[in-house]
Amino acid sequence: LSKNTNKVKIVDASWHLVKTRNALEEYNKEHIENAIFFDLDKNSNQKKDLPHGHFLPSASEHEKNISKMGILNTDRIIIYCYSDLISSCRAWFQFLYFGHDPKLVSVLNGGLKKWIKEKKIILFISYSLVSVFIVLFIVHENRTINMNE
Repeated sequence: LSKNTNKVKIVDASWHLVKTRNALEEYNKEHIENAIFFDLDKNSNQKKDLPHGHFLPSASEHEKNISKMGILNTDRIIIYCYSDLISSCRAWFQFLYFGHDPKLVSVLNGGLKKWIKEKKIILFISYSLVSVFIVLFIVHENRTINMNE
């Protein structure tokens, strides 16, 4: 996979039961190159009256969400996660349930933990927040007005 990241769709399906971890924030900090984030909460049934939040969505919702991610039914997909729950298997099941060819969908052995341990290429995104004060000025009749006041 590390030599073919541009030939397959790589899907990060991490999800955490504990609220001290946020899968999207972790994905935004580091993920396998070219990986697409699969938000399990958003890719589940959104009806509020269900016993828990991760029932399968309707076929039309699944198709709409997967299309937004740029995934086609003919794509080769490799799914991984960086969670203790093996949420990659949940995403794998969902792709198969909605008709993706089982020969085209796989779960990455060992997930992101093993990928990192084997020192394979990972995309690190680091950023820092910088305070920027933007002053908007309007010049009218030789007067300057600070729009931030």
